[in-house]
Amino acid sequence: MHHVSTIIRVRHADEDAQRRGFNIILMAAGLHIISLLLTLYVIFAGLLSTRFLISLAASLIVQTIVIILARRGSVDLAGGMLVGMAIAGLTASAFLNNDSLVTPIFLLLPLLMSAAALRPVWIIVALIGVLTGMGVIFTMPSSPETATVRSAIFAVIGLMSLFTTLTGVLIGVSHAHLQRRLHDEVKRADQAKAELQTLNEELDLRVQMQTETLQQTLQKLEQQTFHQDQLLKEIAGQREVIRELSLPILPIGREVLVAPLIGALDQERMQQLQSQVLKRVERMRARLLILDVTGVPMIDTYVARGLMDLFQGLRLLGANVALVGVRPEVAQTIVALGVHLRDVEVFSDLGSALQRAVNRTGARRDSSNLS
Repeated sequence: MHHVSTIIRVRHADEDAQRRGFNIILMAAGLHIISLLLTLYVIFAGLLSTRFLISLAASLIVQTIVIILARRGSVDLAGGMLVGMAIAGLTASAFLNNDSLVTPIFLLLPLLMSAAALRPVWIIVALIGVLTGMGVIFTMPSSPETATVRSAIFAVIGLMSLFTTLTGVLIGVSHAHLQRRLHDEVKRADQAKAELQTLNEELDLRVQMQTETLQQTLQKLEQQTFHQDQLLKEIAGQREVIRELSLPILPIGREVLVAPLIGALDQERMQQLQSQVLKRVERMRARLLILDVTGVPMIDTYVARGLMDLFQGLRLLGANVALVGVRPEVAQTIVALGVHLRDVEVFSDLGSALQRAVNRTGARRDSSNLS
């Protein structure tokens, strides 16, 4: 199969020329086969002659040259030689056989061959050659009995030749027009493909650029998120420091702690105060906690109950409580709320509470020395 495709391959850039060259090669190869079959018939029939061998050799040589020319791309020349050989061979056969009735009918074959092998303009040239061959054959002498029949045959052959030529020309023109349209469509398709490829490349470039931009943006967001996390941690640490500073617990001596409160006491600050005070008292084994509420603007029921819970926790740890800075409005609030500050010493200022703590510490030391 590969060898066959190699033999019938036509080296030409034009598709129509490739098609016609393919047809020419097939027709020449078919004539080769017909010639060989005819040779076998002549041999078996005992009709072999020198004139036949010369005609056969010339035919084979011309057909081989036609195949070679067609494969090399000289399609018009090969087609012209093939059609011309057919016209000349049939005309010569009519003269040699003195046949002006049957052989002219076969002159339609070169026209059919020209329709498959030649361009439309050369089909018309082939028609001229066929008509010329018919005219030459028509000049041959004939008997009066066959003159009328021969004229009718030549008239029919002429009309059929014209019809065959017209059909071949129309087919060739239509095929050429269709080929041009196909070529234009292929060209448009190639242009559209090139444009689409360009658009795809531009799209890929845009996607790549947007991807890089998004990656850079993502990296920036990650960096910002990291910095925000660090900032939040710093803020949380600062808040913790501020909370500790807003609830300072100061040691006075070894057994006395002072906790000056500033600002409103909400639920969170109250819980923090209770936790820090109890831990500090337990860690330092303090005997007295002086709680200064001078800076507390308001004491409501929740704050009062929180203070009472703190006082009870301190008593369970063995520590006493001194309350300092109870302003008149705060005292009214405590009384109105019905909160009883039993076992809690109350002082008007921090100095009095500290003096009381010093006296108590001194008295405890004296009693310890006497014992």
